[in-house]
Amino acid sequence: MSKEIHLGNQAKRILEDEIFTDAVKKIEDRLDQEWLNSPLRDNEAREKIFLMRKMLQSLINEITSVMETGKMANKKIADIK
Repeated sequence: MSKEIHLGNQAKRILEDEIFTDAVKKIEDRLDQEWLNSPLRDNEAREKIFLMRKMLQSLINEITSVMETGKMANKKIADIK
């Protein structure tokens, strides 16, 4: 359980890190602009952009899940004490 708490704390630091949040925002903005500027007929490019947005969100969701698992492990330990 100690490992889960440690990983959860690391995940929290990553999600709150200014460099990480700025990078995510820049990537999201760039993908949004690419999508808006893509030709209407270019379905393949739009699908790739959509998949990149989904993968970025999957990464954030995975880190968030690790953080939440750490929080729950921490709460369990606190409840035991």
